[in-house]
Amino acid sequence: MSDTTYVPSAPANATGRDTTGRNTTGRDATGRLRRFTLPNGLRVVLAPEQGTGVCAVGLRYGVGFRSDPPGRAGLAHLLEHLMFRRRPGTPGGAEHAGGYANAATGQDSTDFHQVVPAGMLPGALAAERDRMAGPLPSAAALATERDVVAEEIRRNVTGRPYGGFPKSLLPPLLYRHYAHTHDGYGDTAALARVTPEECRDFFHRHHTPGNAVLTVVGAFDPEAVRRLVRRRFGDLPARTPPPETAPPEPELVSDRYGRHTDPLAPLPAVCVGYRLPDPTADLTGYLAHVLLAALVEQRLRVRLVTRENTAVAVTAGCGLVGGAFAARHPVTLTCTVTHTEATGTAEVVGALDTELAALAAHGPAPDELLIVANRWIGALLRHHDAPHVRARSLGAFELLHADATLYTRVPRLLATTTPAAAAEAARRLRDAHRAVLTLRPRDRRTPTPLPHREVLG
Repeated sequence: MSDTTYVPSAPANATGRDTTGRNTTGRDATGRLRRFTLPNGLRVVLAPEQGTGVCAVGLRYGVGFRSDPPGRAGLAHLLEHLMFRRRPGTPGGAEHAGGYANAATGQDSTDFHQVVPAGMLPGALAAERDRMAGPLPSAAALATERDVVAEEIRRNVTGRPYGGFPKSLLPPLLYRHYAHTHDGYGDTAALARVTPEECRDFFHRHHTPGNAVLTVVGAFDPEAVRRLVRRRFGDLPARTPPPETAPPEPELVSDRYGRHTDPLAPLPAVCVGYRLPDPTADLTGYLAHVLLAALVEQRLRVRLVTRENTAVAVTAGCGLVGGAFAARHPVTLTCTVTHTEATGTAEVVGALDTELAALAAHGPAPDELLIVANRWIGALLRHHDAPHVRARSLGAFELLHADATLYTRVPRLLATTTPAAAAEAARRLRDAHRAVLTLRPRDRRTPTPLPHREVLG
């Protein structure tokens, strides 16, 4: 078993602030992240935080939407539901301790997380150990969870305005391979054909100790928890996880355009999507794009919403599902504008191009970049205030980017991004091919009972 102690590469002072006074770290800034790996391949990251009175446990598996087999869109999401169900007679978890438990499926990972009183940590670990030991879905359990997933799809996608826009509608324009283009939330018709045997096979191939990261955050003794983790998880058999199978995406040779009709949407919208550099191979360049997205959002909001009154909402960001650090390459930057009926797609895209050209030519002013960076860092740190979010974030950085210390280093790296780096990111997007997806409300004069999507170009 390997054992490593992570120490932040540039520790903050006792206040958790850098020399400028900006808070650039998480709560564990002055602590130590302890990492070790069990013989069966399970990676473990411990982040002790004395005085909190609670513990958060996260178990993140390296399987998500992109692992769905062709013809089985949503299988990873369905497995998340089946694994979240507890088998009778197993040790109690957060729900029996007055705590909190939930799960989520992303593009490249599935995570289960709990928050419990510190004294109930052994029970929470036992629950995750049982989950990793394997679900045994009956036909009845599978039917129940299929219905639950179908209801989620109805509530969050097909039955709400702008459902799936852009995260499930844009990828087929921007990418080519099934892993990146299908709707990972799920296809109800495809999931209706899934058998218990398929679920067991998918579980045994992907939900292995060697394809997972366990994180524990909160009030605990690191050495005691280290021993406890070895006892709880050490006897689980090692299984070789499957290799990543998605082939590299071919380069885009032209812009791609698509239309989507949404009968529930009150106003039209347009989303422009770009492929981004690999955050693992070029973290500095990727973070420049993260701040570039924030700059573009701020400028377009002032221009289109405040000054010209041609739009009602502008959002821009990196990552389709779960945020900027929740997926491996390829990662997508999207800029989405909900606009008035009198405003056309060309007008919105032209405004975006104008702002990108200005940023590429001159870069942002230092004060403008500082404000955007501080807002982004502040939002990130506020998000990490919840213990279960810290556990999930540590697991994502370790599993997807091979470095849990990014949890404390990313805010500092964002704070040191220069105007020149932001300008270079703008030049990259200005010169790149992209996808442009237009959403139109249903013409109230012409009944359109079902939404449709038309892909062009």
